[in-house]
Amino acid sequence: MELEPLRMQVFFPASLEIQEELLKAGFRVPYDKESGRKTPIPVVVSSREERRIRRSRLLKARDFESDGKFAMLSGEKTSIEFELTERGFLVLRPKPIEYHLEEMGFVSVPPRVWGTWASFSLPFSAYNELVDFLAEVRKDNGNGFYTASRGSGGRIEVYAYKGRKGKDLGIPVFGYSLGLHGLTLAEEYFLEKAKENEVPEERLRYIKLGLRKRKETKAGLKVGLVWENGRPVEITLKLSTTEPRVKIQGLYGEIVGKSRGELARTEGWYIVVHAGDFITALETVGRAFGGNPY
Repeated sequence: MELEPLRMQVFFPASLEIQEELLKAGFRVPYDKESGRKTPIPVVVSSREERRIRRSRLLKARDFESDGKFAMLSGEKTSIEFELTERGFLVLRPKPIEYHLEEMGFVSVPPRVWGTWASFSLPFSAYNELVDFLAEVRKDNGNGFYTASRGSGGRIEVYAYKGRKGKDLGIPVFGYSLGLHGLTLAEEYFLEKAKENEVPEERLRYIKLGLRKRKETKAGLKVGLVWENGRPVEITLKLSTTEPRVKIQGLYGEIVGKSRGELARTEGWYIVVHAGDFITALETVGRAFGGNPY
């Protein structure tokens, strides 16, 4: 089954592993104080709706208009394929068909210490499709699943987690692969930055800008619903990693953060969870305000 998300954001600046790989290759990441040269690690973003951001934050895009201060990006298309395996796993395969690259804006908490670093939002109209698609693997009545919420005013996000210690993760993730390889805009961006940083172009063939789950990586997927003014409007899927800690030598000192996995030259994106966990989490948040959400 394939669905078209409303939004997709993968925060590769949250990975100290990728930062270290670029530093070792000779890139002055993210900012060289002496030359004033910036080499930010890009955030991969796709939005079905038009998006307006500061022009200075837009690193690469195929189609946009700008007044010099702001950039207007047209709606972009991406998809997520949901695949059930014979062993009861659910494989989510995000496909960034149309997207752009952004620089991280200012945040009070640096992304290297975030839990969540990849987010996908589906329209709530996909809820019934997902429930029907996964009906045959429904085995749990919701025992052992809990909910947490965030937000205020008319917009609240409720997500489910498995086990009392799973609040920071959601449901267990058994594998994932996300990377900047195979993305034409990312390849063009790093070619330009290689010239700016005086890095030999052929070195780009060997650096690893993708991430896969290590055996010791604590990873989870937060399956949630966003409610606006009492009505569900979005399904949210957020990949989080919390352990182990990782330490690298940055341009200006030691940097510590959360590991995002092992470096790899990734070919495609995927996230693997138990199908039974996914549908139980989805139906748990669906019942969060009593009854069915549809």
